[in-house]
Amino acid sequence: MRLSQANENRQGTSNYQSTTARRTEEIVSLKLQFPKSRRLRSRDEFRRIKKYGKRITGRMVIFDILSEKFPFRRLGLSVSKRFGNALARNRFKRLVREAFRIHQYLLPPGLIIHVTPRQNGQMPTFQEILEDFSILYAK
Repeated sequence: MRLSQANENRQGTSNYQSTTARRTEEIVSLKLQFPKSRRLRSRDEFRRIKKYGKRITGRMVIFDILSEKFPFRRLGLSVSKRFGNALARNRFKRLVREAFRIHQYLLPPGLIIHVTPRQNGQMPTFQEILEDFSILYAK
C-alpha cells in the first residue's frame, strides 16, 4: 500500500514532533529535579564543608555536612579515580543523586551534603546508599 506524498510528509512530521516534545518534557523534568542551584559546584564550597562541616560515616559512603541559611538542601559529589573506571564512578554518582532526590525533603532545609564513597573497593547497591542516607535524617 502506497501513501500519497502529502500523507507521508504529514505522518512523518507528526511522529517526529511528538517524539521531540516528549524528550523535551523529560529533559525539563530531569532539570527541575536536580537544578544547578541544588549542587555544590565551586572548589571553595567543597573546602568550606571540609573545614567547618561535620563528618558522618556510613557503611558505604562518607557524608560531610554543613548547615547554612538556605531555603533548600544542596548536594556535592566527589569520586576519585581510585574508586574505579568512569563507568563505576558515574554509576555511583547517579545512585547517590537518586537517593538524594528521594530523601531531600526528609532532611532539614539549609543542609549542605558532600558525599564521597568509602574506599573499600566495591560498588554499593542502591539499597545500601539509601540506608546510609537514612543515617542523615536519623541524626
